[in-house]
Amino acid sequence: MEQPPVLDSAVINELREIMGGDFDTLVASYIRDGGQRLQALHDALAAGDAEAVRQQAHSFKGSSGNLGALRVTGICLEIEQYARERDLAAAGTLMEALENQFQKSCDALGAC
Repeated sequence: MEQPPVLDSAVINELREIMGGDFDTLVASYIRDGGQRLQALHDALAAGDAEAVRQQAHSFKGSSGNLGALRVTGICLEIEQYARERDLAAAGTLMEALENQFQKSCDALGAC
């Protein structure tokens, strides 16, 4: 199965048009929030707190979806599903991919 693009260019273009100069503020907020979400996910996984993992993944999925970060959104959905099933080992195996795709999204957003 082919991976989606890192970013949905239609979403990015629409946000740029709607937000104008505030788009850069939105991107900065997403990058800051994403770093915090990653840390919270690591902490929740380390604590064995499936509900906290689910909540963090769900929130990160939403903010990533709003910005068109398609790959991050997809991985967060998987983590959320595993956490709902209380399979934290499987959720944990996706953290490296999540971090990598978040970095790619941040890099791509910086280039937008």
